[in-house]
Amino acid sequence: MSTRPRSVVLAGGGTAGHVSPLLALADALRRRDPEVDIAVLGTAAGLEARLVPERGYELHTIPKVAMPRRPDTALIRLPGSLRGAVDAAGAVIDAQRADVVVGFGGYVSTPAYLAARRRRVPIVVHEQNTRPGLANRVGARLTPFVATTFSSTQLAHARFLGMPMRTEITGLDRAARRDEAMTAFGLSGAWPTVLVTGVARRGPAQRRVRAPGA
Repeated sequence: MSTRPRSVVLAGGGTAGHVSPLLALADALRRRDPEVDIAVLGTAAGLEARLVPERGYELHTIPKVAMPRRPDTALIRLPGSLRGAVDAAGAVIDAQRADVVVGFGGYVSTPAYLAARRRRVPIVVHEQNTRPGLANRVGARLTPFVATTFSSTQLAHARFLGMPMRTEITGLDRAARRDEAMTAFGLSGAWPTVLVTGVARRGPAQRRVRAPGA
């Protein structure tokens, strides 16, 4: 593989934790070489189904293969399901004539790693969390090219590099935009502001609690 791959397959999805750094890397590759061919492996159900096409990259969906948490019929079906996902990932790698496969974890990464290994296509793994998931633990054993966001992450061949981030974040002048943001969100500089992101699911035992004076 040359130092400037002509075709890259990126694998990851399910949550923004996987998709965001994947897209940040895709943007960086495109800035480095506008002619590089980038394809993304994901599922039809994850956030990548919306975020990847919105960012202008081609998304190839493969079957979602989740590891069963307990011995049941899903465990019996696992070998066949995984084989189908590996074949689907391999078909994309072949069609793209990929020079390298880069995985960020999630359901699609394990099939992508296995398909790439079968074809002797170089693999790169990026782990965003302090505790790596199963997919990246598998991938890290198949390649010496493993990057982590945190120096404390325990993963085979790990090299601490940090988190790929979009230029909208790295280039943000927070001081210059502070007053504009405070006005846009109706916030007061006299009070501390806490930003909470994510999706909350309220179970039957949970209830809304009103803050004093709210």
